[in-house]
Amino acid sequence: MKQYWSLKNFVIAMFLLMTTSMTKADELSGHVSGFIGLKSLNSSDWPNLNTHFSMGIIFDIKKESWPISITLNVLDTGSEHKHDGLKDLAHTTEYHLGVIKIFKSHRSKIQPYIGGGASFMYAELEYQSNNNTMTQDDRDLGGWFGAGMYYEINPRFVLGLDARYSNGEVILFNVERDTGGIFTGVTVGYQF
Repeated sequence: MKQYWSLKNFVIAMFLLMTTSMTKADELSGHVSGFIGLKSLNSSDWPNLNTHFSMGIIFDIKKESWPISITLNVLDTGSEHKHDGLKDLAHTTEYHLGVIKIFKSHRSKIQPYIGGGASFMYAELEYQSNNNTMTQDDRDLGGWFGAGMYYEINPRFVLGLDARYSNGEVILFNVERDTGGIFTGVTVGYQF
């Protein structure tokens, strides 16, 4: 399975750079959360494989003087369809880079947010027949927007809800397919 190796290295470098910056600059704030939920894709493009289990990491960082936060999210999804002792598999990975606005209030533990940006998308589809397995993958650059909220359990830990829509198209087995979809899920994370 091919991946965005250079983008993955960029993501790792960004996390390391931001972590180093956080130790030297106390005016930085943000969240690092795990995401778990579902991704709904277009059922006509992904017959029997349009509902994916989804996991990922949602990260945002902001300097005190900035009006918005920079966000980087990695969301990995998958689904399988069993038939006649065989199974078909679908997999997508999305890297969401963008900005979000978090609305904080000293009087409330709830922090709603909205955001959007670019989505680097990867999709793979695998079909099994009696004696053969056929696999194809493709990539696209799309966009995403979403909304959610964090709830402060205490000053360091948060629970949250996240919903987002992404769009993009790939060509798999000579069919143009929407690889974006609607993500819905819960988050658990650390607030700094």
